[in-house]
Amino acid sequence: MVKDIAIYVEGGGDTPHTRDPFHRGMSAFMKSVVDVVRKRGIRWRLVPCGRRRAAYDAFVDALCNEPEVFNVLLVDSEDPVAITVTPWEHLKNREGDKWDKPVGADDERCQMMVACMEAWFLADPEGLRRHFGGNFDGGKLPPPDQAETRTKANINDALRKATSLTPAREYQKIRDGAKLLEKVNCAEIRKHCKWCERLFQALGNAIGVRV
Repeated sequence: MVKDIAIYVEGGGDTPHTRDPFHRGMSAFMKSVVDVVRKRGIRWRLVPCGRRRAAYDAFVDALCNEPEVFNVLLVDSEDPVAITVTPWEHLKNREGDKWDKPVGADDERCQMMVACMEAWFLADPEGLRRHFGGNFDGGKLPPPDQAETRTKANINDALRKATSLTPAREYQKIRDGAKLLEKVNCAEIRKHCKWCERLFQALGNAIGVRV
């Protein structure tokens, strides 16, 4: 069992005004993990890094400076990815990244939101309905078990259509993303999103218990 976990995650913007709500939202989404690590006295850090390259760089630095910590990188895949593809393989081959697997990083240390965080929301239409309220049109969304098969453009288009008649009129990442992380049903999302379940399995393996 590890004694210290740190997750370097893409997202949250570039200021405390946006990072603090994102931190609260992602921590709420991972509550099943947070509850266990607190009970077991394991140090837990969730580090919003803003841009994806900043998350990768912070992760690489952490591997060098804190090798005893179970450091994890969590970024958007940007594209649909089959669960059979290793994350480092995808990030190495992807135009715009070309990231090498750092020394000390195995596949469990690299986790992805496929194709982006918003795919998680598609996998829980009722969570979206609770957030956006009246006139939310869940019929404009793909089936929950297909959320990870959609491109970012597909995902954003589905959210745009589903929210167009709501009081909010549209999904906005900074305004809605962190709040939705607190409202959606994580267990439901894990059931439909294999890459999301992979993240929780890796953290559970590190802690030594199913989370």
